[in-house]
Amino acid sequence: MICFKGLNTETEYIELVARMRETVYRLARSITLNDAEAEDITQDVFEKVWRSREIIMHSDYPRAYICRMAHNLAIDRCRERVRKQEFEGLERQNVANNGDATTDISDMAALTLRLINRLPEKQRVTIHLRDVEGYEIEEIAKVVGCDDSSVRMNLSRARKTLREQIIAYMNYGV
Repeated sequence: MICFKGLNTETEYIELVARMRETVYRLARSITLNDAEAEDITQDVFEKVWRSREIIMHSDYPRAYICRMAHNLAIDRCRERVRKQEFEGLERQNVANNGDATTDISDMAALTLRLINRLPEKQRVTIHLRDVEGYEIEEIAKVVGCDDSSVRMNLSRARKTLREQIIAYMNYGV
């Protein structure tokens, strides 16, 4: 078991990095399947550890806290990569269809924004915080002032409504 007496000095921080670096790297590597990405995540995690040292120092499970930071960051990077690939795929598909990808994508973005603005307030705030800002469910619950299950329900309803409206638009040109 690793015991943290505090992270108030650079020496204590350096010792923590030395003890946890390989664990954080391996965790990030197992999620991202990319050595360079895992190294970047490891550096980012320890930067966050330094900034959050007071919280970590008083945590009952500091190793778990640090590993959760690495896990969340790795998952976020993977999601970001998938979104980027999906966007590039859509762009290539639009270019192949009509050669004017920029117009189609900007039109779709404008449509999506209009549809989001029509959602009920809690759904609109929830989907913005989760899908645009990248907040976690627990954080959104604190912001909106409800429990985690309500956030998940609002997020699900908002996504379903958007999906249905976009499909209807694509099929019928509403």
